Amino acid sequence: MSLPTTTSNTPPTHSSETSFDPDASVMLIGIRGSGKSTLAIIASTAMKRRIVDLDKSFQDVTGLPTVAYKRAHGPIEYRRQQYQILETVLANHQRDCIIVSSWMEPGLHGPLEKFAALHPVIHVIRDPEAIQQYLKLADESKIRELMNYTASAFRTVANFEFFNISEKRPKLNDSANPDSPQAIVRGDGPASPVPYLTLKRAERHFLKFLSLIMPARSIPFIESAFPLASVPTETRQFTYAVSVPLSRLLADEWETEDIETGADAIEIVIDDAFASKSGTFSGNGQLSPERATRISRALGAVRRNVVIPIIYHVPWPTSSSVDDDQRSVYLEHIYHGLLLCPEYLTVDLRLDDRVLHRIIELRRSSKIIGAVHFSAAVGLPSWTDPIWISYYQRAQSMSCDLVKLTRPAISIEDNFEINAFRCSVSGTESRIPLVAYNTGAKGRHSACLNKILTSVLPESLLGSSFGRSPDASYITPSITSLQATVALRSSFATDDALKLYVVGANCQHSLSPAMHNTAIRALGMGHIYKPYSTSALSDIRDLIHDTSFAGASVGLPFKVEVISLTHSLSTHAKAIGAVNTLIPVRHLNADGSIPDDALLSNTRNSAGPVLALYGENTDWIGIRACIRRGLSPANAVRSTTAGLVIGAGGMARAAVYSMLQLGVQNIVVYNRSPENAQKLVSHFERLLSRNDIPLLSQVDGGKTHFHIQRSRSDPWPEHLRQPTIVVSCIPSQQTGDQPPPNFTLPEAWMGSPTGGVVVDFSYGVLDTLLILQTRAEAHRGWVVMDSLDLLPEQGFAQFELFTGRRAPRRLMRAEVLKSSPDEERSYPLQPRLDSITEQEP
Repeated sequence: MSLPTTTSNTPPTHSSETSFDPDASVMLIGIRGSGKSTLAIIASTAMKRRIVDLDKSFQDVTGLPTVAYKRAHGPIEYRRQQYQILETVLANHQRDCIIVSSWMEPGLHGPLEKFAALHPVIHVIRDPEAIQQYLKLADESKIRELMNYTASAFRTVANFEFFNISEKRPKLNDSANPDSPQAIVRGDGPASPVPYLTLKRAERHFLKFLSLIMPARSIPFIESAFPLASVPTETRQFTYAVSVPLSRLLADEWETEDIETGADAIEIVIDDAFASKSGTFSGNGQLSPERATRISRALGAVRRNVVIPIIYHVPWPTSSSVDDDQRSVYLEHIYHGLLLCPEYLTVDLRLDDRVLHRIIELRRSSKIIGAVHFSAAVGLPSWTDPIWISYYQRAQSMSCDLVKLTRPAISIEDNFEINAFRCSVSGTESRIPLVAYNTGAKGRHSACLNKILTSVLPESLLGSSFGRSPDASYITPSITSLQATVALRSSFATDDALKLYVVGANCQHSLSPAMHNTAIRALGMGHIYKPYSTSALSDIRDLIHDTSFAGASVGLPFKVEVISLTHSLSTHAKAIGAVNTLIPVRHLNADGSIPDDALLSNTRNSAGPVLALYGENTDWIGIRACIRRGLSPANAVRSTTAGLVIGAGGMARAAVYSMLQLGVQNIVVYNRSPENAQKLVSHFERLLSRNDIPLLSQVDGGKTHFHIQRSRSDPWPEHLRQPTIVVSCIPSQQTGDQPPPNFTLPEAWMGSPTGGVVVDFSYGVLDTLLILQTRAEAHRGWVVMDSLDLLPEQGFAQFELFTGRRAPRRLMRAEVLKSSPDEERSYPLQPRLDSITEQEP
């Protein structure tokens, strides 16, 4: 027998210790039952890579499984063969592979450490219950002992760690009953009876993790289409990091919506690092396996539920002199944090140069925040003391990405002194972003005026006993993001209450005002969002020239006509040929053009004369998000994936565009008028031939193929796989040559053996025949997403464009569901409300 065919014999090269080559192979290691094989399939599908399993390679070479070979030939010969196979596999599969291994013998560490120098080696861990169930061992103490031993072994060679959180599979008992809430197919939580979707959040979580490890655009489909995703948090003004102590996460005392609302980042504070607890450290002075796993699990749980960045923060000890033991405790927690690849990681600038350089070398994609906090216990230098500027300069010299300097305020005057320090920093060359404020109740003034990543409390914990941390080194924030925003507005430090609208022919029943106003209030902003119904687009001229105009959502029938009012369009709006979002521009370049950063600039919420209008389209973002949420990992987009678009109007163009952005290369269009379907296809064929569409994702770099179905009675094209993505762009009522609202899919078009996702956004009708048809096929893996899914998804992007703030996603989703009239549906919404927490963020 022989080893698998060699992929490449050439080790990848890279010029920096902080990045891997885009095609560098990824290795997953961990105990059996940790889910490595499932994660390997997810990564292999998304990255188009081969899976190489070392156990299978061993059997291919020797003809025996590892256990049988060891029994037949003895442990010495087994280890020799194991070492040889490992070396050969790693040497022959340097590129474009996902390598899976459960081997942990100490004699194998040499080849693994060499491989880890140029490749991601990810230690996959899981909860003991899942491992116990997989290994079928009854003794819990033995399971934990085994997990601790293997975790220690794997951590010696891994350069990353991923906690694979187990998902609870939904019960299928009631799925046959169409009146049961369990029969309401959502595709986004435990209310779904579709077992394929239990892996959906695992897929998003792991691909997100890989995207933080690998170079940009190495992971197709993870690139976010939302506006703020491309804007570094530290470049925006008045951003907030909701502070969550590890002790609360471990006690499961947190809610996703609570820490997400108003947050631009989540700051996970290792608040118990110096608490006198047994079991934190092993005999060799390193973090105990249990302690390291608990930290990994806590961070993994947060990352699985939010899309905003994570800050990993280990507070410096408060004692006047830090001894070697405390320094060791601090560094052990820092080094473990680096394995988890947080977007930001704080490092105390009082560490010596050698240690700081080592941490910087190991950071990979994590941005380092050089931090110093002086507590009252060690004496407080005033903000005029040169020690502060020296720490800022030290952070610069050490190549930190940001600087965070804090101290408790003793008097209100401390809040005025800090302004002089900020001014002195702003005059330095090669300036890096500064986070500087006073802590404590008397420091709230300076915390409000700090512009970058101020640590804040979750709103629900204001006034509670929160802050009684196991360790006095944790500094409890003294303000919430809502309080900070309201305080800034009340003191005229930020701008006025502005006016937002939804404009269309019949907007009085729109759910958009309820959704946006709920988000605006939750963030403490003074804006107001109103419906404005009109039969003539010219009627909105007074709205858009109002100095308080902040933007508008554009509905039917004005999405094309409104282009005549704009001065510039996004590339997306140009490609689709329709606009659903108007953004006022109040600053122009000298030549009259719109600045590149005008849309998401820090003056986004300023009133003033409107000099130009910018047109954007977020419909495609909403459709793309619904497809991604409803598409099971089994139906992940491949080069053979087929998508079906029903309709040929403006929304159909947005649907085609969303599929192109997902990498779908086979797109079928059905419309009652084949001539109009041909116009839609010709439009996109022309754009693709000119490379006028900036694609976020491409599958294998292949060409896109279009096909027009001329009749419902036509069989599905033989050269195409059955569709797994269907988007119905039929209005609630028949319009022109659009198919009638009672459209259903022919049985011949629903032959996918793994089901698929149907997106039907008939506004005002939640029980279309197509939706009912899809629900009835839930047992075959079909998932339906309706207008109550689409509206908030596209609304998140609009909210970011209107306000420059992160959208509180779960809050907005819940408001849309709560505001939906009962008469529009024949089923209860409570199961959908209950499942919001479990939805993919």
